[in-house]
Amino acid sequence: MARMDDRQALEFPRAAYARHVAAVAATWEATLQGAGFDAVAVPAGTSPWYFQDDQGPPFRPNPNFAQWAPIAGAEGSVLFFRPGETPRLLFHQPADYWHLPPALPDWAEETFAVERHASAEALTAALAKHTAGAGRVAYVGPPAEGASNLSFAATNPEALLNPIHYARAIKDDFELAALRVAAAFGARGHLAARDAFMAGASELEIHLAFLAASRQTDAAQPYPGIVGQNEHAGVLHYQRYDAAPPPRRHSLLIDAGRQHLGYAADITRTYSAAADEFAELIAALDAAQQALIADIRPGVSYVDLHEKMHRSVGELLARFGFVSCSGAAAFESGITDAFFPHGLGHLIGLQTHDVGGWMAGADGRLAPPPERYPALRFTRFLEAGQVFTVEPGIYFIPLLLDALRGDLRGDVNWAKVEACLPCGGVRVEDNVAVTADGVENLTRDAFARLA
Repeated sequence: MARMDDRQALEFPRAAYARHVAAVAATWEATLQGAGFDAVAVPAGTSPWYFQDDQGPPFRPNPNFAQWAPIAGAEGSVLFFRPGETPRLLFHQPADYWHLPPALPDWAEETFAVERHASAEALTAALAKHTAGAGRVAYVGPPAEGASNLSFAATNPEALLNPIHYARAIKDDFELAALRVAAAFGARGHLAARDAFMAGASELEIHLAFLAASRQTDAAQPYPGIVGQNEHAGVLHYQRYDAAPPPRRHSLLIDAGRQHLGYAADITRTYSAAADEFAELIAALDAAQQALIADIRPGVSYVDLHEKMHRSVGELLARFGFVSCSGAAAFESGITDAFFPHGLGHLIGLQTHDVGGWMAGADGRLAPPPERYPALRFTRFLEAGQVFTVEPGIYFIPLLLDALRGDLRGDVNWAKVEACLPCGGVRVEDNVAVTADGVENLTRDAFARLA
């Protein structure tokens, strides 16, 4: 398959977006009517300043706003929707010489009834006029922003949000296209990170190589990237970047992503510095992950996939000699929980950990994870159009392994386990989309195009 052409990939898909907005409007219209509301105000949100400072964290839009309008720099803007009318975008475009004022893309002009407002006060006044004669208006956004200044029938009502969040798991053509582009640039970054690691780079240098190749800034990432060498690979959400390379290199675990038009890619790869048994473990977990993904199709329970992966982890622990019992016994006794302590994956889209993973229906009923797997973020049955991650791991974390030193001590080959402590652990993560009869692996396809 040909290498992605950047200009073509980044060209805004107007036709798909028009269909997307029409579908979003239809979903919100039906949900508003079902919940007893006549209109809705959806703010993009703002970034608060740090305490006693005049700066703040990078702006992250309200995902309910971004679903309608994936506009960079829409801070302070509001989407107002009343069924039967063109969605109205109250765009905050301040006159500012300290910062570059936000620009409104032409496709937004084609999609919304646009109002530009130079101040938050003018925008709020305009919103008040629109809501005054609109009947029961719901407010969906950060409660502290605007809801207290205007009269709304309800703020973030569950009767409205539950169906919206449940439906967000199913991606349309516009969303899938955005996710593919995010995966493509993310894969570039991962290959550059791998090459930097093999060349002896530090965690910071690997992180910078990832950013450069994936063409993004730190602030633009969908989540702070995890770049862990050696034992840092065993810290699940490792949050630092050592500026100096370690005295001896064993492993690299990089969990880093990219976003495009608000939609996130979340990719993890693990590498060994040598062609050793740890490299074989990485390859074996990768193969087990791919075998599991091959089983994905509509109607499958994600909880069943998670448990099947635990059984596979048990088999790998036995095959590589980390346990003296069988793989089945390692699963049944709970040994696998110490080596694979997190969930198999999560929904992904407008948020890295997208909403609705525990929802059993549009009415808000929940399907919580089994007691044994409290960290599992996704418990739904699979449906065509869902996009989620599949990210099994095998880790050597002293805090968790110490719990096995009781009744299960004799089932663990401690010398073998302790020899792997300097490597931290292995995780392999792909983003997949369920199709009508199987699965599309967005991540593997992206890497294949770069081969």
